[in-house]
Amino acid sequence: MKPLVVSYGLLALAGLMTAAYFSVPYWTSPDASLSEFVRLAYSNAPSATLSADLTVVYVLANLWIIVEGRRSKMRHLWLYLLANTCVAVAFGLSLFLLVRECTRERA
Repeated sequence: MKPLVVSYGLLALAGLMTAAYFSVPYWTSPDASLSEFVRLAYSNAPSATLSADLTVVYVLANLWIIVEGRRSKMRHLWLYLLANTCVAVAFGLSLFLLVRECTRERA
């Protein structure tokens, strides 16, 4: 297995674990809501900067997944978009890159 594939796999795992570590406690609390999540994400200048930047990265990553996925004739692209939306961009994009690299190796 190539080091790049291992790296993508480890980054996907890290993206999944960090998303779970920080998100699960929030979403399992009784006061959790999407509107409160967004309000907290923009509650101060540093977090607003990171949230706005991540929003741009999220849109760009999804666009690139669609374009590159079609170009590479990958299937089930919607799964990576769903992973970006429901888990984290760090997870969904890393998973996409992992599968893309494995697809290239087989070709």
